[in-house]
Amino acid sequence: MFALKNIENIDLPSKTLCLTYDDGPGAESAEIGRFLKAHGVRATFFVVGKFAVDHPDVLDQLHADGHIIGNHTFEHPDLPYYVSVNGDVRDQIIRTNTVIQKYNEGKPIYFRATYGKWSPEVARELNVDMRSSFRHVGPVYWDVAGIDCHFWKQDKSVEEAAEAYLADIVQKGGGVIVMHDGTADMDTVATKTRTLELTRLLVPKLQAMGYRFVGLDEIDDRQLTSPLSDSFGLRGQNGRFMQASDDGTLHWSGGSVDAPGTRFVMEPKGRGKIALRTVDGRYLRVDPDVDETVRLAAALDVYALFDNIPVNPSQIMLRSHNGNYLAADSAKGGALRANAPFMRLAWRIGYVPTSGGYLKPVSFGQRLSNARRAALFVKSKLLQS
Repeated sequence: MFALKNIENIDLPSKTLCLTYDDGPGAESAEIGRFLKAHGVRATFFVVGKFAVDHPDVLDQLHADGHIIGNHTFEHPDLPYYVSVNGDVRDQIIRTNTVIQKYNEGKPIYFRATYGKWSPEVARELNVDMRSSFRHVGPVYWDVAGIDCHFWKQDKSVEEAAEAYLADIVQKGGGVIVMHDGTADMDTVATKTRTLELTRLLVPKLQAMGYRFVGLDEIDDRQLTSPLSDSFGLRGQNGRFMQASDDGTLHWSGGSVDAPGTRFVMEPKGRGKIALRTVDGRYLRVDPDVDETVRLAAALDVYALFDNIPVNPSQIMLRSHNGNYLAADSAKGGALRANAPFMRLAWRIGYVPTSGGYLKPVSFGQRLSNARRAALFVKSKLLQS
C-alpha cells in the first residue's frame, strides 16, 4: 500500500545507484533500454498511462530487456491538488495498471508521484481501494533530481547536463537518479530531448568511476519491502469481519480488523483471479465435491482461486471455482460459504486496509441515487416475469 509520505533516503551502499526514467514511453525509450541492457544496467521506467496505451511494443521491449515498468499515473496530474478538487485519483492508477499489470504479475508495482508531489490525503484515497493500492510500493522519490528536461528546454548541451548529474552524484555518493525518457506536459521539449545521448555518455563514465547500478527490486530497504506484506480485513454485510477459526473454517464473527484471525493477504494469480490467505500462510479453499464451506488449507490449488469482482472502491464480490459467490449461512452471518448461485445473492465484502485508508462517507443524495438504482433493478425483474 502507499506510504503517507514520499519514500526517500533509501538505504543504498556507497557508490550504488538506482536509475529511473519518468514520463515515457517516448521515442527513444526502447533504445535507452537496449543500451542499458548491453551495459548490465536494470532501470525502472515510470510510465504515463496515456503514452503506454499507444506504445505497448515499447513496453514489451523494455520488459524483455529486464527493466521494471512502474506507474506514473494516466494523465500526469498534480495529485494533491487533483484530490482537493475531487479528481478521481484512483482512476489514474487503475487505468495505467490495466496497461502495465502484465509486466508485474507476482511482483510489486512501483509508483512515483508526478512532480514528486504527495500528501497523506492522496495516500488515503488510494489505499481504500484494493485495485489502486494492493502490492503497490511508493511513491518512490529520488536523490538525484531529473534536471535533463530543463537542460533541453534551455537548449543546453548533453555535456553540460552530464556534468551537472555527475556533480550531484559525486556529492551524494549514490542514490536514486531520475531522467526523462518522455515529456508528459512539455511538448515543446519533446523534439529537443537528448536523454538517450545523455545516458550513453553518463552510464559508462559512472561505471568507470566505480559506481554500480541496481534495480529497485534489488534494494533491501523496509520502505520498499514492507508494503508487500500489507494485510487487510474483510467485512461482511452483517458488519462483522471474516475470522479464521481454530478448526480451519471461517465465520463472519470478527469484531474488528485487529481481532485475532481477521487479517488476510491477497495474491494476484492473473486473468482476474486471486488467492486469499491468512497472515500465517493458510489459503481459503472450497472443494465443491465435498461441500460449499470455505476452509483453510496449507497448499494452493485450483480450489483456492477466486474471481475478484470489484463493486465499488471499498467492496468486492468473490466467485469460487464452483461458480457460486461467497456469502454466509444466513443474512445474519455464520460460516463463510460458496453458496450464492446468483450475483444478487452474493455478499458484498468490504475491503478494510490496516494502513489507515479513509473512504469519504456516502452523502444523503448518493444514498437516494443508490436506492433508486436498486428499485429500478427490482422493477426490471418484475417486468421480465
